[in-house]
Amino acid sequence: MSVFGVYITGYQLAFLALAGITLGAGVLVVLTPNILRAALCLGLVLFGVAGLYVLMNAPFLAAVQVMIYVGAITTMIILAIFLSTKVMRIGFAEAIYNPLLAAGVAGLMFVFLSVTVANSVWVREITASGPSAQLADINVVAAALLQPYVFPFELVSLVLLAALVGAVVIAKEDDDA
Repeated sequence: MSVFGVYITGYQLAFLALAGITLGAGVLVVLTPNILRAALCLGLVLFGVAGLYVLMNAPFLAAVQVMIYVGAITTMIILAIFLSTKVMRIGFAEAIYNPLLAAGVAGLMFVFLSVTVANSVWVREITASGPSAQLADINVVAAALLQPYVFPFELVSLVLLAALVGAVVIAKEDDDA
């Protein structure tokens, strides 16, 4: 495809789309006054980063990004927002304008991610190589994660736990003070 005399490949087009989504959602995180919408935009930013990992031919990092950051961290942030009533006086029913649309989008995202992961090269290579090769790959990943990065991983988990406990404490404070 040629735009203004410059040949653009599908890879470049995908990069521009993902970069635009990631940067646009990042701007919305900073500029959105509603903290719940800012957290949802943060999830979109993290998902865009996972897409960039896919373009860099790092599917394992993309899968980890989606599972840990998009899934777990964004869910924890939204839970903390709902627990802290002092920050936001909006309930779950008011936060989602159209629950059927939200359920539909979540279902489509589940199907998309399932098909993408099932058809990815690294899943096919691991399943074709057999159980002994899978065990060797798992041992390499486990050694890489648990030997040099155990302390930072545990430290981050403690910081996130402290943030969640802090949100609960803020939510449970009395208004008498």
